[in-house]
Amino acid sequence: MSKGRVVIVFVFILLGWGCSTTKYVPEGASLLNKIEIENSAKDVSKEQIKYYVRQRENVKIIGFWRFHLGMYNLSGRDDEKGFNKWLRRIGEAPVLYDEILKEKSKEQVALFLNSKGYFNATVSDTVIYTSAKKAKVRYTVNPGERYHLNRVDFKVDDDSLRSIVYSDTINSLLKKGEPFDSDLHDKERERLTRLIRNDGYYDFSKEYIYFMADSSLRNNSINDSLIIVKDQQKFIDGQDTLVNHRKSKIKDVYFLVGFDAKKALENRDDYMSTFDTLMYQDCHILYGEDLKFRAEVLINSNYIFPGQYYNDDQVKRTQDLLSDLQLFRFINIRFKQIEGEYDEHGNHLLDCFIQLSTSKRQGYTFEIEGTNSSGNLGAAGNFKYKHKNFMRGGEVFDMRLRTAMENQTTTENSANNFNTLEVGVDAALTIPKFLIPLKVESFRKKYNPTTNFSTAYNYQRRPDYTRILVNGRLGYDWRSSRLVSHFFAPFDLSLVNVPVIDDDFWNNIKDTYLRYSYEDHLISSMSYSYIYNEQVIAKSSDYWYFQTNLETSGNILNAAVSAFNTTGNKGYHEIFGIRYAQYVKADIDIRYHFRMNRINSFAYRLFAGAAYPYGNSQAMPFIKQYFSGGANSLRAWPVRGLGPGSFKDEVSTYYNQTADIKLEANAEYRFKLFWLLEGAFFVDAGNIWTIKPSGDESFDEQGLFKVNNFYKQIAIGVGTGARLDFNYFVFRLDMGVKARDPSLPSGERWILGTRSLTWSDTAFNFAIGYPF
Repeated sequence: MSKGRVVIVFVFILLGWGCSTTKYVPEGASLLNKIEIENSAKDVSKEQIKYYVRQRENVKIIGFWRFHLGMYNLSGRDDEKGFNKWLRRIGEAPVLYDEILKEKSKEQVALFLNSKGYFNATVSDTVIYTSAKKAKVRYTVNPGERYHLNRVDFKVDDDSLRSIVYSDTINSLLKKGEPFDSDLHDKERERLTRLIRNDGYYDFSKEYIYFMADSSLRNNSINDSLIIVKDQQKFIDGQDTLVNHRKSKIKDVYFLVGFDAKKALENRDDYMSTFDTLMYQDCHILYGEDLKFRAEVLINSNYIFPGQYYNDDQVKRTQDLLSDLQLFRFINIRFKQIEGEYDEHGNHLLDCFIQLSTSKRQGYTFEIEGTNSSGNLGAAGNFKYKHKNFMRGGEVFDMRLRTAMENQTTTENSANNFNTLEVGVDAALTIPKFLIPLKVESFRKKYNPTTNFSTAYNYQRRPDYTRILVNGRLGYDWRSSRLVSHFFAPFDLSLVNVPVIDDDFWNNIKDTYLRYSYEDHLISSMSYSYIYNEQVIAKSSDYWYFQTNLETSGNILNAAVSAFNTTGNKGYHEIFGIRYAQYVKADIDIRYHFRMNRINSFAYRLFAGAAYPYGNSQAMPFIKQYFSGGANSLRAWPVRGLGPGSFKDEVSTYYNQTADIKLEANAEYRFKLFWLLEGAFFVDAGNIWTIKPSGDESFDEQGLFKVNNFYKQIAIGVGTGARLDFNYFVFRLDMGVKARDPSLPSGERWILGTRSLTWSDTAFNFAIGYPF
């Protein structure tokens, strides 16, 4: 789509904002203008009921703007013209009121209420015709009394399953006194099916489970019966009989490495004869070429072994572990029942085939990209190398060489382009198991842990200083559930060297505690992160995200050095002539994404963090401090351009404000427009503060965190944004406007609605990805 066409479209939208929404509503028809729900049913929301209404009004943005209908109405009458076709394709045709769909909606809503235990529910409607060919439909729900479960009985016809089901009734989702809910009955069927299949019953499915409900009791009560039936077995002569379900036991396990499904379909016998076979821990490993990794890599990622009973959960865990190895681009686990063969107890026998299509082991890329570090734009070149089987054990080795130049925003908005240079190299080795002195093989299969070694060298030349960072890190990560991840780094050593610092900048901070952040120092830290994430990739749904981080530094070094060294005249300890940092730092990040419909969604974030230097440190290392402003923070301020508190830097040429405490809250309303284009409105609030007095009385009065004063120093920004969503990544442009600026004198901090805006009251941020 050309730039000129986009401009034309927006001009048309502005010109046609007040145009009639009924332009393409035929004579005798009415635009479905609004759907209303009047509902008094407990535990059933209007949104749930509206889902079953078969006809919805045209989608709206900001609750009233029918943008997509307006796009459709901008098209001309001649639908053969290309531009008109395009407008109609990206727009939405007017929804015309339909009597038949209205009646169908009442039926569907009534059925839904029945499924929730409202068996006497009635749904009525009122159609209100307004002027200009519009109609409003109001659905009134009279739910009646809700039915509750009086008794839940379990009837298991199959002798082999009876003990499994009866011993698990305490975990049943169906409880006496709870409201009747057919969705809960479906979940109970799925729960019991999984329970039984995990006990070896490979052929069992939820079709063998059904319910009988007796609602003839008084007081709106139901006696519920869960029934599990036997297996129906057919004979050659057409006769059938009911028999107990049989367990299935694994006979042989085959790993087919390098399996090509297409070749196997063409001539399976000839194709399989080309494979070599290796036996390892009773499993057959078949491979077409040399086995590029050790056999234990497969076995350590496997839960399925000969002699075991079939288990659904073990199959899924095996699939997940093999996928995380990054060695295979396709994994398929299937079972084949061996006809006419049974074990000594009469159980079926299964062969398991794990088909593995291998991926490329090595690869490299060279990238030239635009960069954005919280609002500072620039360009970078990257050379990346990756090896997915570095030591023939599924280890992943990554290396990156990077050169980047960025334009750091100045307080004077001067055009000093590419004034920041960064050159670095980093490497990481990820091993798919825990490397610790203790043997924890079971931990690998249960939590899928990895051990990570990384090292990095980074040279940064900024307008105010030049900094060199050298880092080495040992870390572990694992997942305790599908939603919960853990990261623990017992060893993280960083050397920060500041060989060059601008005289004006140094003179500005040398008499304050900030000077300690820009001196050479050593950071030896230990950290832990906990992440709870409900988000499902490529699926639009509501979800929560929670992350908390805890980091401490210098305690072990301090204990060791204090035993053999004294502080001398400097008042602090050193190692090889370099002062080491000692601090504790913790923060939390909570996010919630709410999807209203296919067009509209809301996103919220709350962040709180604090860092406290002590012992051998007077101030937090610069790279560990918090900052505010920029593309992923308060977007009405440039990165590092806000705070601490009500402080305003009148001296420095470049924004460089950092501190020890950060509080931030963000809310964003997002809506889809057309093509790849999305829009957004947002509100950001927060600030940063110092936690210890600096020695500068004026600075402390403005920037020090005080319980009785910090809320008066909250900055607030509002704004709007445009995004291009390419599914795999998002280009984002946000414009923020200062609504409340704490750096202004008290009584003048509210800007919006009190005075005219100036250029310095706005900020533009270009970024890749959503802010949260």
